[in-house]
Amino acid sequence: MPTYAKLMPNQLSYNVTEATANLTVYVVPAITDTKILPKSSISSSYISNTISARVSPGEYNAVSFVVNSDEDIDSLQVVASDLSGNGNKLLNSTLDIKTVKCWYQGGYEASNERSVVGRFLTPELLLKDDSLVIVKGDDWTKWNVSNPTGKNYLKLTNRTYIHISDDTQVDDSPNIIPASERPVQDASTLQPVHLPANYNKQFWITLHAPEGAVPDNYKGTISLKSGSQILKTLDVNLQVLPIDLPQPNVEYSVIYDGTISGLTSISSFDKSVEQYTAEQNDMREHGIINPTIAALAPDDILLQELSIRQQTGMDNTNVYYFTINANADIVSHFKALTAPYGVVNLYQYGPDEQDINNSTNRDNIKDIHNAGGKYFVGEWIYSYADSVADVVDLLNAGDLWPEMADKYHSYGHKIYSYNNPQVVPDAPELFRRNYGLALWQADYDGTMDYAYQNSMGDIWNDFDCNQFRDHVFAYPTMNGVVDTTKWEGFREGVNDMRYLAALQNEIAAAKSRGENTTVTEAENYLAQLKSCNLEDQDLDAIRSQMIDHILMLSSSS
Repeated sequence: MPTYAKLMPNQLSYNVTEATANLTVYVVPAITDTKILPKSSISSSYISNTISARVSPGEYNAVSFVVNSDEDIDSLQVVASDLSGNGNKLLNSTLDIKTVKCWYQGGYEASNERSVVGRFLTPELLLKDDSLVIVKGDDWTKWNVSNPTGKNYLKLTNRTYIHISDDTQVDDSPNIIPASERPVQDASTLQPVHLPANYNKQFWITLHAPEGAVPDNYKGTISLKSGSQILKTLDVNLQVLPIDLPQPNVEYSVIYDGTISGLTSISSFDKSVEQYTAEQNDMREHGIINPTIAALAPDDILLQELSIRQQTGMDNTNVYYFTINANADIVSHFKALTAPYGVVNLYQYGPDEQDINNSTNRDNIKDIHNAGGKYFVGEWIYSYADSVADVVDLLNAGDLWPEMADKYHSYGHKIYSYNNPQVVPDAPELFRRNYGLALWQADYDGTMDYAYQNSMGDIWNDFDCNQFRDHVFAYPTMNGVVDTTKWEGFREGVNDMRYLAALQNEIAAAKSRGENTTVTEAENYLAQLKSCNLEDQDLDAIRSQMIDHILMLSSSS
């Protein structure tokens, strides 16, 4: 059973000092696998009081800064102004500011299995209320060295805390905790933060220029305050670009276990309507257009879920249905039932990660095809995937195999990516690269990683299963989610693919106008990018280069 306790006074109360502290601000890359801990040393080259970014209308873009004080600050407030351009204005809600919370996790490597064992201080959670999670051992200095005494505590709505790093072992099935037993939710607005002397506190800004924002150079400020005293002011320079970002030329899906039920739970499964809607919105805002649907709900709940998906901007054309037993019998009923919600194709999932190249499975796939359905399956063993390219409509491949993509395409079939990695390591840059431009380099059609949420035991506890770690892009709460740094990295990969699509569109348009020089330069750039080793590249620089080529091509029209 979890342990509940009121925090001791010295954990809740801090000495209030006069607002005389000297603050050092570091403007750091947001999407990086370099981990910033409270006691990390940060290069002085990042010291700056200016945050600059370029975004397109409708885009979400991540930037970050770190504050360090020479004195204890009881209540540090971070306040953004509106942004003003040349007669244009963006509200301060354009800057969604959260804290980056370091807490203890059960590993740091890319594998979903526990290749290392221990308690590792990890920057992962993005919080409005930094005190939602309290950490024992936040002064640990090594992200890749275990602290055996590190612990996490989660605040409930009654302001008591629960210990969520207990290593009492359970099996690898999810623990479905009723929200009545785990009433947890983040604040809706950024709360003041306690900043101990000589500690780093990282802040995360999601910039979102709304659809229809007028291209302009906008300026604003972020004030760092203690009470009424402004300790430091940061300048914000935001260029809204004259680029209409298209959707990427690959499909972004993710395996999603949530389904609406009569139970509001803190788990990856049972969801209230409010939770289900919030998670669909969260996925859509991170570039997912078509998550899988768990084949657990009765027809009326399925239709409710499809309706919510439509309302949140999801694409119901192809439904990826995680059936327990794929079969032809449900195809006609399902398609007739769901057609009013935009469903055209029903994909049923086959035996997971197994050798299905046998007469039983091939006959079943043939029957599904004859009934008007489609078939998809996940395989991480090359020979298993290779042997069924002629019949599997969509392969979710456990690695990037360009020659496998060619083979599936030769049959008119699709290939997606998962397990590269699964949703385990807290590595934003890795997710950006492997689920962004690497998909294009390998000629893949999309991605469907495992999983938006899937826990081995308690989803807020990464220590209660020895074999596997929890898979979490966003942690569930009573009324929404707590996003993670790796989830933001994934979104930047989607954005990279959107800019790639925009550049490809501009090249085609310039060709139709008879342009030569700028088209050749852009095509040569993409040819080099297609074949480069992305692990050696600065992805922010690539984004900037694509933007420059787009602007150059569009200016010649």
